[in-house]
Amino acid sequence: MDHSKFLTRCLQLANYGRGTTSPNPMVGAVVVHNGLIIGEGYHRKAGEPHAEVMAIRSVENRDLLKQSTLYCSLEPCAHYGKTPPCCELISSQSIPHVVIGTGDPHSKVDGKGVAHLRSHGIKVEFAPSPHKFQRLNEVFWTNMTKNRPQFTLKWAENASGYIDRTRTAEEKAMRISGPLAALRTHQLRGSVDGILISSKTAHFDLPSLTTRKWFGQSPTPIILLSQDFPLKREWLSSLEVQPIIIGNKIPHGYSGINCNPRNLEQWVPKLFDFGLNHILVEGGTRILQSFIDGGLADSIHRYISSDRLEDGVSAPNAPILTTTAELGNDRYERS
Repeated sequence: MDHSKFLTRCLQLANYGRGTTSPNPMVGAVVVHNGLIIGEGYHRKAGEPHAEVMAIRSVENRDLLKQSTLYCSLEPCAHYGKTPPCCELISSQSIPHVVIGTGDPHSKVDGKGVAHLRSHGIKVEFAPSPHKFQRLNEVFWTNMTKNRPQFTLKWAENASGYIDRTRTAEEKAMRISGPLAALRTHQLRGSVDGILISSKTAHFDLPSLTTRKWFGQSPTPIILLSQDFPLKREWLSSLEVQPIIIGNKIPHGYSGINCNPRNLEQWVPKLFDFGLNHILVEGGTRILQSFIDGGLADSIHRYISSDRLEDGVSAPNAPILTTTAELGNDRYERS
């Protein structure tokens, strides 16, 4: 039997929870009886019922569950958290067949949900290719399998390969990309938990680091300290969200991680302690390159304008980016 149609519907439903389920994954589920969907649901918000629960609750005639198939984009959970285990609900309803998009990498699930179902005589199948189901929750997947936040890198460069001109502290940064690229950047900001820059960028540009051109909550600023570029108190107090500061001398009254900011291994895993699961890196070339060289660039967004410059600050050396599009006069590339 071809399960693709119903698994695709699970993906569609899961996406309805985008932006509201973190730190939980997005999940969709449908109940199918004789080839027809008789129930469906998705995980709406962390702490609320999971997709399987919502799908089963939506079935009007519960007697049909004993002859139905449950489809879900992610392996049903097997542990007690803010909600009971979904695998126990499924077995209690005597659903005979479950088809799953991909397993759950969380240490408290990771095959335990499937094991419970099979131990209760339930037939369990998986989608032939789990990639698109894992891609749906790529942040969650990185968090669970690599024990660190997901990092998305973003920068704009001109056709000459420069991200800025060589300038003094009194000179403002060059505007390289156009308004559509700026809009896309603010959309990105609205999808992450934190935004990382250096104190050099803060010192020169005094950025607001908000989502003012898009809907959504502004991310938490994360600032890597440099002794050569101290942070200005006036700028810190103007930020919409209280920042997290990483360095050897954290300013009084601010929280952060006391360590060498250039040693990523010292502080990257500790960002979980601040509830930061997905971080946008908008720092200068040195910071961006350190993430690329350290294998921490989970996703890269690059905007390239048609303008040229004879000299300036070189852009990072990035891997080949395969996805391209046009944003006004800029070329947009991403991995």
